[in-house]
Amino acid sequence: MIGAASALVAITGTWIPSFWGDETASIMSARRDWTSLWALLGTVDAVHGLYYAALHVWIDVVGTSPLAVRLLSGVAVGAASAGLYLLVRRRATRETAVIAAIVFAVLPRVTFLATEARSLALATAAAVWLTLLMLRLLDARMHRGWWWVYALGLALGTYLFLYLALLIPVHAVVVALEQSREGRLRGIRLRPFLLAWASAALLAAPIAVIAVLQRDQIAFSRPWRAVTVEGVLVEQWFMLEMVAFVALAFIVVSVVATVTAGRREPEWIANRQLLLLGAAWMVVPTAALTLAAAVASLGYTPRYLAICAPGAAILIAIAVSALPRRWMQVTSVAVIAALAIPAYLDQRSPYWKNDGTDWQTVAEVVSELAEPGDGIVFDESVRPSRRPRLAMHAYPSGFEGLVDLGLVRPYDETAQLWDVTAPLAEVSERLDGVDRVVVVSRSANGVDDDTATLRREGFEEVERLELVSDVVTVYERTTQRVEADRAIFLARHP
Repeated sequence: MIGAASALVAITGTWIPSFWGDETASIMSARRDWTSLWALLGTVDAVHGLYYAALHVWIDVVGTSPLAVRLLSGVAVGAASAGLYLLVRRRATRETAVIAAIVFAVLPRVTFLATEARSLALATAAAVWLTLLMLRLLDARMHRGWWWVYALGLALGTYLFLYLALLIPVHAVVVALEQSREGRLRGIRLRPFLLAWASAALLAAPIAVIAVLQRDQIAFSRPWRAVTVEGVLVEQWFMLEMVAFVALAFIVVSVVATVTAGRREPEWIANRQLLLLGAAWMVVPTAALTLAAAVASLGYTPRYLAICAPGAAILIAIAVSALPRRWMQVTSVAVIAALAIPAYLDQRSPYWKNDGTDWQTVAEVVSELAEPGDGIVFDESVRPSRRPRLAMHAYPSGFEGLVDLGLVRPYDETAQLWDVTAPLAEVSERLDGVDRVVVVSRSANGVDDDTATLRREGFEEVERLELVSDVVTVYERTTQRVEADRAIFLARHP
């Protein structure tokens, strides 16, 4: 029930926001045939290869509508919530487990994951279930096959999302510190874990090597990728300052209450183990990525630490469940959920993604303005993930029958993510027989050269619509030029 309810909350409204660049890269890659996808991964995006392969199979079944593509992430959030309930239940009461699952499901970073056609939601679910398996292996002697499942799961998780490899040191901290007096009495052995972690690292080594070879993809030194206090304390899991303030207050309370509790109380032992797990889950990957960003100039992106959101939910649940009255617990969870509502609604608004991506609207406008046989020109001056051309790949039905005047080679015939294009001036002969051209631009002067070419060829602007982040302009040939060009066209193509 908890997993289904969490999935329902996560999925609701995910069809509303327009796709943005990273999601469109996922869709374009998943649409490739297997040979083309393999060629792509040999050049770029190998770290997303397993997700692209899974999405390829998924969209063959459910299609590429926004709801269909993001449904996989929404289901993964539900699976993560259900897994977190089972995980916490192994160490604490049912009430604590329920609180952890609910808090996790309403955290803004988690509700964000459901709106993304990327691998993070699946990686977070994998992290939860692998941690649950780790606890089961820690608690009891299990068949050797489960150790292989654990090792293979860690390796596959790394192929799904590279930074999931940081789950190994998280588990290592938990297992090592469980080697307390109580742990030795329960017969905890490190050797099987060391073998499992070593096996996982060995199996994941190829993707690590490829990631290094393709490191230019993530080695950015840009202001928005810098490590900041706000990025770590707010953006990683909470996204809103008020949510972060309340959540961090609960986390501090859980730490203080657990550390100062009586050592002989059973609740203290359970909370100590949960506190250790949650704290390691939050701190170890964060420290590793911030250190990597400082030393190796690798790009730090707060959303990558979404895989640690279950740890934050665990620590919050410890504090909330320690409240003496049920109404206090319910009120605390309700406050966190209420504070998260603005982020939830914002994430499910049409132009929320990537500073107002409006490609869904672009496709609708182009579909209304253009007719089959009209030409289409896109602004190629901005960085690839923001080019308006991606609207055509995200929402192809809006561009059916149009002539892509700048296309030199489609993306699925290359070993790169994007189409190969040329300025209109270099392919102006393609305007022969075309009387109307729709131009979609993002930057103020990104299509100046193309519009200059259109004017030289006798086109004039007849309509212009400014959208949230893009501008759609329609050009038509003048009457005199149309007649002259038709005569030339007939002469060239008798």
